Amino acid sequence: MKRLFLLISLSIFFVACANKSMTRYEELSEPLEKGGFPAAIDKVVKKQDDLYGSNSEFLYHFDLATLYHYNGEWEKSADEFEKAKQVYEDLYTRSVSNEAAAILTNDNMRPYRARPFEVLALYEMNIINYLAMKDIDGALVEVRAADIALQQLYQKNNKKVNDAGFLRYLIAIVYDMEGEKDDAAISYYKTAQAYEEDPCKLPAEAQAFIADYLKQRGREDDLKSLKFPNSGTVQTPEAARNANGEVIVVGYAGHSSILGEWMLSGTYVRGGVLNLMGKSAETGKVESITLPAPAISTSARGGTTVSITIALPERKSIKSQVHNLEVKLDDYPGIFKPEVVADISKNLDKNLSEEKSTTLTRTAIRVATRTFAAQEAKKAMETDNVWLNLLTNIGTDVAAAQMEQADLRVGLFLPNDIRMSRLPAAPGMHKVSVIATNEYGNAVKRFDYTVNVKPGNKAWIVVPAIK
Repeated sequence: MKRLFLLISLSIFFVACANKSMTRYEELSEPLEKGGFPAAIDKVVKKQDDLYGSNSEFLYHFDLATLYHYNGEWEKSADEFEKAKQVYEDLYTRSVSNEAAAILTNDNMRPYRARPFEVLALYEMNIINYLAMKDIDGALVEVRAADIALQQLYQKNNKKVNDAGFLRYLIAIVYDMEGEKDDAAISYYKTAQAYEEDPCKLPAEAQAFIADYLKQRGREDDLKSLKFPNSGTVQTPEAARNANGEVIVVGYAGHSSILGEWMLSGTYVRGGVLNLMGKSAETGKVESITLPAPAISTSARGGTTVSITIALPERKSIKSQVHNLEVKLDDYPGIFKPEVVADISKNLDKNLSEEKSTTLTRTAIRVATRTFAAQEAKKAMETDNVWLNLLTNIGTDVAAAQMEQADLRVGLFLPNDIRMSRLPAAPGMHKVSVIATNEYGNAVKRFDYTVNVKPGNKAWIVVPAIK
């Protein structure tokens, strides 16, 4: 009877330990929709333990920093990004004691280490924090840290490509603003190279600035090696030089995809394979996966089959209202249309694809280990009472099933894509209007700004159109 009570208690415990990742977005999207960024910030802070917990500390600081960034609270955003950065670095310099627990339960038991594109987004937004504060020295410090982070990402991910064109572009612009022309030229060159590996194509405006800067610095050979197409007709670089100033608009458009849970059911054949099948929420089609089964010691005879269910993370799209941005400067009759410089949803797809093999292997080992441990537990708790055995078996299966959860942790407030436009502007005060439009070209929201451009400098505007 004690065994049964313990088993039922464990089942209740695991039922109570619902996947926080599955409820986090639902709980936070409502205050964001109804009360905007301040309401979402308040909810994140008040429900830190319930929605994040100690194993998602990076995401707590990352999400909070992102919301502060959108709300124009640059210093608070920078502070939270620094805390997230510290969590990220600490997890690579100390051992993690609960890896064994993750093998028996699920990957949510492991501390969240951040996905590569989240680390890159952290540096991108934090550089912009300092630029928005007009703290160029602070931006330069962050740029140097970002350069180091880009190098480390290759090492930490088994030489997988995790470069970022937009981050390289920001680095080049900051170096130029600080008067470090050679470093700027090198970074502009690296920007073009990074976009060759980026899910996002090199924007025409960025290409024009790269080509112009390399020409101005006498780096024609570098420019030739990039093999830019000759069709570019953007005249912004020359216009910006003639105007002796720029207004740079960085727009966050739409809402990035998050992660949903893909449940697959099938059989484990001892000494054989895992045969799994489930309906993909992304494609709507029933898809199957066959995986080698790990060798696990058990008293079960060869050829034994056991029915199992596993959970895997997959992309879950968030319907966005904002699809484009249109910018007007003063009384200028034309409309500037910021180009996509980073596509967060595509970066999530890329990350899932790169991690698919590792995720499948870890999941297969975990589920197989736990399934056969449960079978052995059932045998050990067998009695002469048929009804007690039935309850024991049900309790064991419920406990095992409740433990299976996909790791759906990801930054919740990133945009679908980041857009940018560099507007030539003479020194002085300027009025800038940004219209966020939907897929049909209709206005969703209007943002109005007044900025002061100093001679030879750049004024930065952040447009948080993440609806």
